[in-house]
Amino acid sequence: MAHRQNTLGILTGSHAPDLSDDAQHLTAALNKRGVNTEPVRWDDPTVQWDDYDGVLFRSCWEYPTDLERFRSLLTELEQAELPVCNALPAVRWNMHKSYLVDLAAAGIRLPATTVVDAGSDISLDEVLDRQGWDEAVMKPGVGSFSRDVTRVSRHALGTADKQFQNLLAAGDVVVQQFVPEIAEGERSIVFFGGAYSHAWNSLTTDDDITNFDGIDAGYEPPTSIREQAADVLGAAGDILGETVSSLPYARVDYVHRDGALLLMELELIEPFLGLDRGPGAGERAADALLSYFATTSTAWKVR
Repeated sequence: MAHRQNTLGILTGSHAPDLSDDAQHLTAALNKRGVNTEPVRWDDPTVQWDDYDGVLFRSCWEYPTDLERFRSLLTELEQAELPVCNALPAVRWNMHKSYLVDLAAAGIRLPATTVVDAGSDISLDEVLDRQGWDEAVMKPGVGSFSRDVTRVSRHALGTADKQFQNLLAAGDVVVQQFVPEIAEGERSIVFFGGAYSHAWNSLTTDDDITNFDGIDAGYEPPTSIREQAADVLGAAGDILGETVSSLPYARVDYVHRDGALLLMELELIEPFLGLDRGPGAGERAADALLSYFATTSTAWKVR
């Protein structure tokens, strides 16, 4: 039986099998525009992709726990020749945090960063020594949910080196110089179709940089910061050889340093978009998605 026209498969996972609240804000706006939406488990190998006119990455947050399946999913989507959002080259590049090294080489300001290859015979103390850092943050090369992100100090390593070795046994490890400005919060700017939508500031606790205990949803970045965030998208586009600046969605996470943007993350796969934190954000997101799908496939007939 033929599927309904304008059917969008929205990739989700075990944490939100019926889609997250954020995604439901988006589906409501899409439904109003004549789009049929269905949650699809990213880890379900039995999905028939010809049931859909397009696929949207959303709450597939568990993919770092089964990279083999996730890479198979990307291959399946490529072979299905469906419009996918965000585009597969951007997803493949963004899934490993070595993209930060690429952006630094392109002139984007971010914390000093090094990638330690899986299985390397090196201690955490040696890494810090070589870089000349007293404090750092280590994290898996592929990760989400701030899982296994740890702040470490050369003068009080404790069990940190054992954690580091465990991470190396499982995959690449990214180590970054600690950024004290995180104490003032990690800001996030959301772009839809390359245009600024809204922002917020996530506040951390004093003793845990991965524990965000408050949100300033009224935060508005100055024009100069918005422009610097857009420059991050432009640099990513130069690296990928395509126009990342016009991708339907992107989230730039950063801290302020000396009045300028210091990039923490560029989220292009499944970021929380805070659609309840900006008036009309859900509608802007839906319009950007439909514009993208309409230009990538003739299957889309929307109102």
